[in-house]
Amino acid sequence: VNATGTLNGEAVSLAAVVPAAAVTGAASNTANVTSLTNAIAALIAPAGNIGALTDPAALTAAATEAGVTNASQLVVNTLRTDPVTNAALGDGFDPLRTTFSANGSGVDGVLDSLEIITGASGVTITNLAAPVSGSGSQSVTLTPAQTATPTVVPTLPPSATAGTLPTAAEMTALALKFEACLAEPVSSRVTLNADGIATAVSAACNFAPAGWRSAGLDWVTRLGSFTFSRDYLTGSKAGAPTISVVFPPANRSGNEFQHPNCNTDTCVVMRVPMVSANGQPWTSDWQLGKLNGQWDFVGNHVPYPMGAEHRMLRKTQVNTALAAANPTNYFAQDRTEAVLRLSFDSTLSDTSQVRAVRWTGPGLPAAGVVTVRSQRCMTGDRLVITNQQGSLDIANAPGQQQWWTGGSAADFVLSAAKADGSAMTMPVPTGDWASNPSPASQEFSPAPITSPVSAWSEYRAEVFYYSNTGTTPDEVIHVRNNSPYESAAQGALIAWPSLAQTTIDAFLKPGGASAGLITDVAQSISYTNPAGNYIVGAWMFSQNRMSVTNGEGETANQWLRGLINLRPTAFGDTSMTGQQWNNPRSGTSFSPSTASNGSNPNPRCTAELVALEGDATNLSYREQGLSFRGAGFKLYQDIHFWSN
Repeated sequence: VNATGTLNGEAVSLAAVVPAAAVTGAASNTANVTSLTNAIAALIAPAGNIGALTDPAALTAAATEAGVTNASQLVVNTLRTDPVTNAALGDGFDPLRTTFSANGSGVDGVLDSLEIITGASGVTITNLAAPVSGSGSQSVTLTPAQTATPTVVPTLPPSATAGTLPTAAEMTALALKFEACLAEPVSSRVTLNADGIATAVSAACNFAPAGWRSAGLDWVTRLGSFTFSRDYLTGSKAGAPTISVVFPPANRSGNEFQHPNCNTDTCVVMRVPMVSANGQPWTSDWQLGKLNGQWDFVGNHVPYPMGAEHRMLRKTQVNTALAAANPTNYFAQDRTEAVLRLSFDSTLSDTSQVRAVRWTGPGLPAAGVVTVRSQRCMTGDRLVITNQQGSLDIANAPGQQQWWTGGSAADFVLSAAKADGSAMTMPVPTGDWASNPSPASQEFSPAPITSPVSAWSEYRAEVFYYSNTGTTPDEVIHVRNNSPYESAAQGALIAWPSLAQTTIDAFLKPGGASAGLITDVAQSISYTNPAGNYIVGAWMFSQNRMSVTNGEGETANQWLRGLINLRPTAFGDTSMTGQQWNNPRSGTSFSPSTASNGSNPNPRCTAELVALEGDATNLSYREQGLSFRGAGFKLYQDIHFWSN
């Protein structure tokens, strides 16, 4: 039995295998078709391919009554290892035949609390109602081989105590506040200043409790600037929210960041499926906690705009002649990279006292990846990777604090592959930071990681101030990634977008119509959307190495850079135009400690994209990038670039 349809704007197909009618003659038979019956079908299907069961011969061979019964028992016995789920299922539960109401409670509540993914290797069941550990794992995997002994099952991570989580009704009430805000036109719901930062939101959009904070920003600045201001969200409708993750009380103390609501109480992330006005699905996550006995929006309260996020990047070289002439040059080749973005933004909140952040967590070297302020023009003084050996000092200069770096990479590369998914050798990071005068490739993992990293895994960020001359951090902040790691080789299986050739020729080739100096933000790009998805944003970037004079009156070779951000008018568009320049200020604008360093301080950038040159005189580099969200909230970025 197949059930197909559209749920929150997305096509859904589920199956159930019925080996025999429970009741014969003129009588009704129940056959549920749910994510649980879909899991059972996957466990008996050839190579986990449920579609193969549409062939009568394959169905006859696989769908024996004993086989279906064993697979069903394996799934149910696994679910019953969690006491809360066991109680909700009740006695005698049969995934195929037990009737239930779709009301968010009982069996239906269990379905809402589970994420079930089927594949050739088996069925992965994630208990979204289980308090997440530091590793982020809330899952077990069942394989066809396990159906032979259905009473021997893995233990499902236990759900939070009954009554400690928000109900479906409570979450729906909160989600509808967001929907009501988006019902207003942008001009009514938000007021923006000249830099595109919100200064006010409408009454319908001002539904946060007092004291709400997220990533160092208040409600108006954070939501008004980066969500309520997006016209393509206007008119979106909310579907039935579910819990994406449960955060147990952190119980942190000392110099560790302590969430005012979630340090001693349970909090959750509510995931709201949304459908845009033109029928496209998208997703919105909100952190909830209990305030005065009621579930409400609380934000993450992290004191700075910072985070750790797994991303997949596909990079396509437009200068194919250079790539062919330099086949061993990693940076000249087409490739896919699986990265962990370690972000610390200095442009919107006061970070002037922060000198460095040392990151540790799944996939990162044990000593810690250290980030300090970038000296490069247009980086907005963001913190970027300087070394992966935990050192707070300048390379080959023990005891001399590092304040900034000439680099600009915030992505730590965990694995890389050729475009077809085959192996690719990454640059090897230089060791011995303490004594090496010119360490290189610090943003690359010493070896491609092979172990899985779950969504909601925890990363530790140790924050050091300029006034701190020791090795004990001033602040310790724990953040979590919201999507899992997947190896770069998986990039060959992703449905990627296609950048229009006319766009490539005009912007990314010397002599193209748009290859010269660009000072107007109103640029445009065209593309096709990836199968089953759509582009949510884009950018145009340039960089040259040139001699410039900065605001301090110093002349030196500096990296001149520029970045235009583009957004669609509506989800599913196949072209978009520029909306704003990325903040062109240099790092010296944000930190008094680096404002007049006396040793080649940053140039003061202007809002422009430097010209693309055909020779390597100034090491010209340009790229155009397209972003889209895939399954599990994962961010994918498709990048075409020219380098010489």
